[in-house]
Amino acid sequence: MSLGNGSITTGIAYMDGVRIYEIDKATYDKIDVDPNYTGDKLAQKFPYTDPTISRTLSEGTTLSIEGTATEADPGNVLTAKYKINNGTPQALQSGVSDGSTPLSFAKTLTFRNKRLRDGTTDVTGADLAENVDHTLTVWAEDDQGGKSTEVVRKFRVIHNRAPIISDQDRNLGTIKITPSITYTVADPEENPFTITEKINGSTIRSYSGVPNRQETLTIPANKWLMLEPGVSHTLTISAADEQGKSSSRTFTFTRQVNEIMFEGLQVPMETDIAAERILLTPDWQIPLGAEVRVEVCNNGFDAEPTWEDCTIPAKMGRGYAFLNTVKTAEKWGVNFRVRIQKGTATSEASLSGIGGAYDVHPSL
Repeated sequence: MSLGNGSITTGIAYMDGVRIYEIDKATYDKIDVDPNYTGDKLAQKFPYTDPTISRTLSEGTTLSIEGTATEADPGNVLTAKYKINNGTPQALQSGVSDGSTPLSFAKTLTFRNKRLRDGTTDVTGADLAENVDHTLTVWAEDDQGGKSTEVVRKFRVIHNRAPIISDQDRNLGTIKITPSITYTVADPEENPFTITEKINGSTIRSYSGVPNRQETLTIPANKWLMLEPGVSHTLTISAADEQGKSSSRTFTFTRQVNEIMFEGLQVPMETDIAAERILLTPDWQIPLGAEVRVEVCNNGFDAEPTWEDCTIPAKMGRGYAFLNTVKTAEKWGVNFRVRIQKGTATSEASLSGIGGAYDVHPSL
């Protein structure tokens, strides 16, 4: 690597910093070829980082100050000091010099409630702002007015971080049953937070979170049945603290349906006497290779109704005459159920609705 003005003539090049990144060949081949890897856009992908910004502090993290200082004059009192920004100087360590032995010092400061603290003592005197450079200055001075060169280090602070959701964004693949995802949430600053679960942007539930408690995300049956098969769906978990910081976790999947089942009416259609005939007119699309079964009963209130096969009449749009004449329940009732299996079909089957009618013929 060579640095200079890139000219065959005499000249001077001034630089205030150099950045070096290791990249793969595929990325290298895009430089100055791909518009997104040219000029300012290239610079944005590989930003310059000031090496003097050694730390970014968040709640509960520490800033260590360690080193030695030497005083050449025996008998002088040597004191190592530090300050944060332009705050009040604080003593690190003091001792009487013998002219050669270094004075060692060490201190650990903790960032809490927007300030640096030495134990419980505030050493900043004011809240440290986010997104700006702060300075730690360290030096040594003796009791005769001598002072060393100052050593300056920059740092930044983060007041609040977003809640942390376990797991990772991932694709659940093609699934036949509703997924069940377990997860935990914790807030780095221990702030209260709210968890919201959604399917395709529609809220499943929203509730106050408990740190590190295992939660389970499932899709309610009514929402699961409404998800279109064969297309991608998105489950999201988001957590937001009371300071407005939020994070999210995303899961994608495709619903596969090999079977459509209508299990019958929740409450059968009551009749005074046994129904004798029924006509069902399903609104469906049944591709070649799919398997269909339609069943009906006239004693639907029984604990075990007498189901009769009505598949062919339903396909042909014709009425079906019940064979059953007995019941165990107190009343008669008509019900029906439909089952469609994919079988060897290669195209989509669907059931949009079922119409129909039934009749009874009381004895005279």
